[in-house]
Amino acid sequence: MNEIVETYIDDKLVKVLAKEYNPLDYNEQLIHLLSFAYPSVSFDGWEKFKLHQLVNDIVISKHNGEQVLKYYLFKNFYRKKVIGAFEIKVNNSRADFLTINGSTNSFEIKSSLDNLYKLKKQAADYIQAFEYNYLVIDEKHLDNAYELVPKSFGLWSFKNGRKKIYRDATLNKKIDPEIQISLLTKKDLQHCFSEVSGNRRQILKYFTEEEINYRFKLALKSKYSTRWNFLIKNIDLILPVDIQFFFKTNINPKHIYY
Repeated sequence: MNEIVETYIDDKLVKVLAKEYNPLDYNEQLIHLLSFAYPSVSFDGWEKFKLHQLVNDIVISKHNGEQVLKYYLFKNFYRKKVIGAFEIKVNNSRADFLTINGSTNSFEIKSSLDNLYKLKKQAADYIQAFEYNYLVIDEKHLDNAYELVPKSFGLWSFKNGRKKIYRDATLNKKIDPEIQISLLTKKDLQHCFSEVSGNRRQILKYFTEEEINYRFKLALKSKYSTRWNFLIKNIDLILPVDIQFFFKTNINPKHIYY
């Protein structure tokens, strides 16, 4: 299999493979994808897991897209005492990754395949909700990134899995408690603000910004801990590109790969 991964493949074919691949694909679909990329190789008779593994190996080693950077972020944090989550909606934006420990930390990804058209709006949304914010970028975006995100944003990149820090994040002081509670469901609010039965207006009236921020973090930890801990428990069974899929579904990996 290593010989296949190391074989040259056109970047356009890698992009197609990364875009079309789905962890729920069956053998026939996986063979079709791989045969499109490697027409001279026969994949007949390959086990399903081996097909999934090959696609993952190719994407991780040859692709510069969002899936790869999400995996590197996960890998950077999964041994630490944090709760993580993928794709967190904030206003009309969606943070690619979030960690919660003593603080909230958002991560927006802009790979070499992305443009920066929405970045300024996304950054403005994230600073209303999270204490520390980061932009994870391909190096080609670096100069523009400095101009588009607030100075409180950290700037990171990953190359071959290694993290490079261009700027550390600093504490964001523009958090809006109304935005924070808008990210929580009615159930979340009732659980974390039981004194006022989760009533949004009363939360804003009777609780300080500091207390709302503290309980916001507790709510996020409660909301995502089960799904995150599932990833940690099953990390040896989950292939890199599929991390977000298993975070969302918490399906036993054996049911997907075998």
